[in-house]
Amino acid sequence: MLIITVLITHFFCLGFFSRTRFLPDFRAALPVLLLLTTPGWAQNHQTTQSVILDPINISATRSERSPAQIPNSITQIRRDPQQNFQPGATLDEFARGTPGVFFQNQFNFTQDLRIAIRGFGARSPFGVRGIQMRVDGIPQTLPDGQTQLDSIDPSLIERMDIVRGPSAALYGNASGGLIDITTREAPADKFVVMPRQVFGQYGYLKSELFMGGRSGNFGYSLYGSHLQQDGWRNHSAMQNTFSQVKLNFQTSTHSDLMLVLRELYSPLAKDPGALTSAEVQTNPRQASTRNVQYNAGEEIRQEEVGIRFRQRLSAGKEFTVTAHMLHRDFQSRQPFFDGGQVQFDRLVGGLMMQFVNDHELFNRPNRFLIGVDYGIQNDDRQRFNNNFGVRSALNLSQIERVQSIGPFVRNEWNIADKLDLVLGGRWDWLQYQVKDQFKIDGNESGSRTVSQGSGSAGLVYHLNDQQQLYAHVTSVFEAPTTTELLNNPAGRGGFNPNLNAQTSLSNEAGFRGNTAGFQYDTALFFIRTWDEITPFELTSSPGRAFFRNAGQSRRVGVESRLATPEWKGLRGEISYTFSDFAFDKYVVNDINLKGNVFPGIPTHRWEGLLRYSHPFGFFGQLHVHRVGEFYVNDFNTATNPAYNLGQLLFGWELKRNGFDGSLFLGVNNLFDAQYNANTRVNAALGRYYEPGPPLNLFGGIRMRVVVF
Repeated sequence: MLIITVLITHFFCLGFFSRTRFLPDFRAALPVLLLLTTPGWAQNHQTTQSVILDPINISATRSERSPAQIPNSITQIRRDPQQNFQPGATLDEFARGTPGVFFQNQFNFTQDLRIAIRGFGARSPFGVRGIQMRVDGIPQTLPDGQTQLDSIDPSLIERMDIVRGPSAALYGNASGGLIDITTREAPADKFVVMPRQVFGQYGYLKSELFMGGRSGNFGYSLYGSHLQQDGWRNHSAMQNTFSQVKLNFQTSTHSDLMLVLRELYSPLAKDPGALTSAEVQTNPRQASTRNVQYNAGEEIRQEEVGIRFRQRLSAGKEFTVTAHMLHRDFQSRQPFFDGGQVQFDRLVGGLMMQFVNDHELFNRPNRFLIGVDYGIQNDDRQRFNNNFGVRSALNLSQIERVQSIGPFVRNEWNIADKLDLVLGGRWDWLQYQVKDQFKIDGNESGSRTVSQGSGSAGLVYHLNDQQQLYAHVTSVFEAPTTTELLNNPAGRGGFNPNLNAQTSLSNEAGFRGNTAGFQYDTALFFIRTWDEITPFELTSSPGRAFFRNAGQSRRVGVESRLATPEWKGLRGEISYTFSDFAFDKYVVNDINLKGNVFPGIPTHRWEGLLRYSHPFGFFGQLHVHRVGEFYVNDFNTATNPAYNLGQLLFGWELKRNGFDGSLFLGVNNLFDAQYNANTRVNAALGRYYEPGPPLNLFGGIRMRVVVF
């Protein structure tokens, strides 16, 4: 099986170095993968024994561990029945109430949901930066550090593990942390069908169908969804169709295989753009005039396949190899003329291998983990002038390639009865290459190599079986993405020679526990960052982000959460986040910004959640969210006002002999707040704000039928 995996990955990687316009048909390879992994192939081993004998707890640290053994701030969110009754649009629906994690931009699908952990990622102009993401063990973060979320359907999530704080020593090239997602597994029955239909205001419509089951050593799940909405703001309509196939095979008593295939097609996503404060006050539903004139928006088609093989070599020894491939066809229109239309064909391939050895060190339990990650990314990119929505002359054409290699090691030692010591290290090497195909304005071809190590050390002290104190220190390395390097304010192509990688040193301490069913967690952290990568815009190209380094910055924060046990169907959660983030050394245009507060992150943030379930099937949920005022530019001359949000959800569920049926109704923005759902940091012309919709309703129906 290992040979097959390596050959598949090698085949796809060869396509990266073929001729400029050659793109291997990604979908043509899928039948081959299915043939290699059909149930008939696996039937040589008649067993249903699990490879991992211990119960799965947290897998975000690359091997399954109890949260009590991990010296990091970590939140695990398992699928709650009432999460089945959310709209199913963005990931924040699943992760509400997580301290230290701030979500924005739930309504502009051209920019992606913005996720910030301890401030890292808050200033990303699109996609997710500074955070590593995995889905079913398959990397969603590209080799250059960028993550796109459009191919992750929140209705498909079974579990989410969030590591709050740097995890570069494990996964590389990220400052903020890790989000590790597990999608819904095959049901225990032979064949189960679960359709769901959601309706909402502003043309919101989402249709879902999940099917799956188990038979002997084979489990399968199939999922498809279609999402569309007109949007509350003008010029914000969108549509997408998503599908996933997930197959699991027990290939022997001590080995298993997982195959995942995903496809996304988004033919429509309009960008209403950001507004000035005066425009928001006049008419928050309006789109930016330039965005309408230039028909700002994007179209995407993406296919992805991942395969993971695990083999238990002997007691306490396990080897895992994961291979993945991705093809993305992307086209966008941005609200300016010069190079305002972008298209690229992206090919990504990767291979991860790791070995875990549980043994004794000086007569104490010890776990040793070693491995390597390899990734390769190839973008065939063109830019065209945008003549008010019509594609005009070619402006740029180049091939962009990134290769990354990251060997890593981690050791987890129970040094004493109540004390665990965790040490880790990783070396990341990234090579960027650009081959200029448009040489009218000169040859901008070139290459650049960035490499650096990251290390971590942590202690966990067990006060008793239910309470722990922990401390963690780690160095962090985060390299620029290809887009950040190539968006050069001094020219059309080539690398920005003035943009460097950012580094950080993170220190944190925390206390967590579970007493009589009450779960609590408090963490304090201090992070020092050098050469922080910061976006800005030029008035000649509003909406296009360029990047520069801030000299030095620091982050001080507190994160706290309390969850109650269930009492007569009632339970609740509350969380609070304090963020004191500021620049220590930063000069822009001869203006000293030392002491200025980070834009994009509120100093204070509260969340509360109350859930109720009645034995007769009635249920309800109330979620409230308070976001404090925060700045939207580095100069601290403009702010985003504080706001309060709420969601009320209620419904009824019936369960009878293999059939579950639910009706539900929800109210978003319960307090009818006037607020900005997104802010564009350091935007040109004062266009910082993207208003969110007022009070609005959604509802739907969900069924679960055990066919046999």
